[in-house]
Amino acid sequence: MLMNGEILTGLSDLKRCFSIDELLYSYGNGELEIFLEKIGEHQKAAQIREIPENNALLLVRLYDIFDLPYEDSEEKIRRNFASEQ
Repeated sequence: MLMNGEILTGLSDLKRCFSIDELLYSYGNGELEIFLEKIGEHQKAAQIREIPENNALLLVRLYDIFDLPYEDSEEKIRRNFASEQ
């Protein structure tokens, strides 16, 4: 899966390259669920499958699945992840 022009190989890459638009797009086309299954994150993939269609709280649910703070911007998520490494 690609995010911000980089190939993701794990959850750490997803956080390092985080983009709300691309996360929502990959969720919508099913790529996010496939990516999670491929990297062995079966529980997260199952949580993605359980989100009801046309859910007004979709972004909140996705942030929760990936343990991201709701109030953080894309840039802050990437910056925080980079500083943890």
